[in-house]
Amino acid sequence: MNARNVPPIQFIPVFEAAARHLSFKLAAQELCVSAPAIAQQVKAFENWLGKPLFNRHTRALSLTAEGLFYFSVAKKTMKSHRQGHVEYIRRFEKKSLTISAPFFVAQELLMPNYLKFTDYCPDTELRIETRMSYVDFDSDAIDAAVRFGDGNWPDLDCQLLSKAVVAPVYGPNYEFKDSFSKISELYKHRLIYADPEMRDWGELFWAEGVSQEFDNIICDSYISAIKAAADGLGVALGIFPTLNSWVNNKQLLMPFADQIEIDKGFWLVSPKKEIPAQQKESAERAGLYRWVKNIFDDIPLLNTDNH
Repeated sequence: MNARNVPPIQFIPVFEAAARHLSFKLAAQELCVSAPAIAQQVKAFENWLGKPLFNRHTRALSLTAEGLFYFSVAKKTMKSHRQGHVEYIRRFEKKSLTISAPFFVAQELLMPNYLKFTDYCPDTELRIETRMSYVDFDSDAIDAAVRFGDGNWPDLDCQLLSKAVVAPVYGPNYEFKDSFSKISELYKHRLIYADPEMRDWGELFWAEGVSQEFDNIICDSYISAIKAAADGLGVALGIFPTLNSWVNNKQLLMPFADQIEIDKGFWLVSPKKEIPAQQKESAERAGLYRWVKNIFDDIPLLNTDNH
């Protein structure tokens, strides 16, 4: 075979979907065609290569050695195509910026300040997306994201928004609110965890081998954990300064005045560019950062008397 005669490119997305699902039927549903059409395309690909790509069992498919090899090629090809399309949308198809943020940050900080965005980026539409998982900038048409962590993401441009501290918090109706004595006795309380970010945070405060007196409450997100604490169900770990207003408004109380410093904070992250961004795009990204940074800077100071 002449190495310059590569397989027709239309075989690649069909084969990649079939190999990923190990099913012609599921590949057909994804690509909005019929299963026989997928089988026909795969067979044509195999005929072109002169090798079988699938072992066809009675009710299942498996990849041959040749299929496994070409599947790795097809995945890279499709990933590159998706990344290129996402970048195309970012550069040419929209006069907007899309920012992703944890639900709590979006609801408590970004949305109340949405209308002020035009002061920083005139004539640019802002779209806010919420999610619990990290953004995959390679496949999602997201321009930037607010992320909580240590800022060690080498593949991203990271700009610090605010350092963070933590402290236990509970609601005004919490039935054991008068039984706090010292932080090492948190094991005597029902603790609320946000899974997976804050699972088992209470163990940082008491000696090894201590048995808790109550079962923990496990929530699927940070905002769920905070709302559960505000409703008096138990004690959660609050991240400050994002909870300053909740404490100042006495929606949450702090059993202890001290806050605990951690090596984490809130960051605005965005994908690094191999090619320098156009001047207009750079101005928009800079405006987005100034908008979010000022929101964090304007968070009211914490009134530590509410404990």
